[in-house]
Amino acid sequence: MIYVIGIDSDRTFRYFLTEVTRRGIEVEAINLRAIIADGNWHFSLPDDGNSWIEIAKKRYQLDSNAAYYCRIIDLSTVQSDVAMALRWRSLLEALSAWLDHIPGTVINRPCTGSDNFSKPLHEYVLTNCGFNIPPSLTSSDAQRLSEFASIAPAIVKPVSGIRADSRLVKPAEFDNFHSAQGPVHLQRYIKGADVRAHVVGNQVHAELIRCSQVDYRRSHQEAEYIAWELPESLSKKIIDATAAFGLIFAGWDFKVAEDNEYWCLEANPMPGYDGYDRRLGGCITDSLIRFLEKEEIVNQPPLYPSINSVVKQFNNIEKELFTAELLSHSECQSIYDTLHQLQKIWICRDKSANSFFTLGAASYLEFDNLVDGKDNYDSIAKKYNPILEKHFGWLYERVRIFLEQYLGTVVNYESNLALPGFHVWLSSGIFTQPTASIHFDLQHKFHDWKHLDKIDFTKVISFTLPIKLPKYGGGLNVWNTSHQEYIDVYNQGLVNDIEDLQNLSQKTLVPYQVGNIVIHSGNSLHQIAPVSQVDIADERITFQGHGVFCDEEWKLYW
Repeated sequence: MIYVIGIDSDRTFRYFLTEVTRRGIEVEAINLRAIIADGNWHFSLPDDGNSWIEIAKKRYQLDSNAAYYCRIIDLSTVQSDVAMALRWRSLLEALSAWLDHIPGTVINRPCTGSDNFSKPLHEYVLTNCGFNIPPSLTSSDAQRLSEFASIAPAIVKPVSGIRADSRLVKPAEFDNFHSAQGPVHLQRYIKGADVRAHVVGNQVHAELIRCSQVDYRRSHQEAEYIAWELPESLSKKIIDATAAFGLIFAGWDFKVAEDNEYWCLEANPMPGYDGYDRRLGGCITDSLIRFLEKEEIVNQPPLYPSINSVVKQFNNIEKELFTAELLSHSECQSIYDTLHQLQKIWICRDKSANSFFTLGAASYLEFDNLVDGKDNYDSIAKKYNPILEKHFGWLYERVRIFLEQYLGTVVNYESNLALPGFHVWLSSGIFTQPTASIHFDLQHKFHDWKHLDKIDFTKVISFTLPIKLPKYGGGLNVWNTSHQEYIDVYNQGLVNDIEDLQNLSQKTLVPYQVGNIVIHSGNSLHQIAPVSQVDIADERITFQGHGVFCDEEWKLYW
C-alpha cells in the first residue's frame, strides 16, 4: 500500500496518483483539502496504531509502517477565514510531526530540506557542501543592489521558497527603490544551458534544457529538452548531498556554462517533476515506486532533525547533554557491514585480550605513550584518514551538517588531525562492571593549534554515535561536575584523584540508542556505562569525535 498525500489542485499530486494507479499498485489518496472541508484527524506520537483521518464521516486508518509520497502544501495563508486558516495550520503541523517520526518510508519527510525556504541560507548550505554557487546578494539597500546589478548581468529570485520566475534585472530598477520594498535577492547570471537532475535514492534522471529565455519555465514550449547524463563525480555528489539533507527525492537545478562548468542553483525538496517524467518515459516515477515499495536500499535517513527544531546557541554546554536521532537502523547496519569488511585493518588496543579495537587514530590512545605519541598519532592519521573518507564520506558529511545546525555556526574537519573514528568492543571486552575509565575529555591539550588565530578551549565538544550495541543496551555515566570544579576541589585538598569525585556529585545514566548521536562538552566527568550481562555474539561499536571552537568555526577531530 502506498499513501499519496496532497491537494487535488496540485498537478504533480494528480500525476503521481494517476501513474501509480495505472501501474496497478494499491494506493490510498489523501486529499488535504477534503479533510479541511469535511473531515477530522487523529495522530498519535509515538504511534500506537490508532492514527486516522476522516473524510465525510468515513474513517481511514493510517499504517505507520507503510510508504508515503507527500506533497504537503500549506494553504493557510490564502484563507480569508481565520478559523479556516487555523484549521489548515493545525492539520499540517500534526500531520508533519507524525510523518517525521513514523518508521515507514516517507518521500519526503516534512522536516527535511527546510533551508530551501530561505534562498540565502540554502545557497550557504550548498556552498558548504562543495557546490559551485553563483555569487549573490540579499539586501534592502538600493545602492548595493544597483551596484551588484551593474557589475555584471544579474537575475532577481524570490528570497523565500515561494515559486516564482527568474528574470534579468537592470541597475535602473533600483533608482526609486525604498528599503521597505526589500529584501531583494540577486544572483549573478550564468549564461548557458539549464540542467534539471532528479535524484531518487541512488538514481539520477537528468535533462539538458536549451532555451533563449532566462527562465525556461516561462516559455517551456520553445525550449529544447535532451535526456542527459551528468559527470559521474557530480552524480555521486548530488546523491550524497541529497542523503545528507535527509531527502529521498530532490530536484537539482544547474547551469552549464560555455566552459562546461556546472553551477548549482538549487536543490528542491518537493520538486514538481511531472513534465520531466513525461519526457523521460516515466523513469522518475518508476524510481519513486521502487523506493516506496522498498525494492531499493540506500544510505538514506528516514528521520532527520529540521534546522528549525535543532539550531541553538552554544552556551554552557558543561551542564548540558543533547541527543537526537541521526541514522536509521538500516544505515547503521550498512556501516556495521562495511566496518567488518575492513576488519583486517582494525587496530588492536588490548593485545592480551584481543577484544578492543579502533578504526582510526585516537588522541587519548596514541598520546598515552609520551615518548613517540605524536609520531604514532600523525602516522596513523595519515594512513587511516583516506580509508575512512573513502568508505564513510557520506557519514562524515551527515555528522558535519547536523553539528552545524546544532551549534549554529560553521563546522569543518581539522585537516591536520585524525578524522573521527570507530571504537569496537567484542563481547569479551564489553564492561559488565563500572570499571571503565572515569575521565574528562582533554584531548585538545595534546595538539598544536598555533596555526590557528583564535582558539577558545572553553568551547569544546565530544560526540558519540552508537552503531551497534549489546543485547542489553549501553550508555554513558555522567556526573554533574566540570573539569574546573575538579581542579578547584583538588587544589583545596578535598580529593586525591578523579575517582574521589564520584562521592561528591550526582551521577546520571544516559542510555544509548543505535543511530542516536549524543553530544556533550567532554568537560563533564563521564564513563562508559556497564551492561548487566553480555551475550557471546554482542558487539559495542560507536563512532567517536571531538571538536574545538577556532577562528569562528568548529574544528572536528579524534
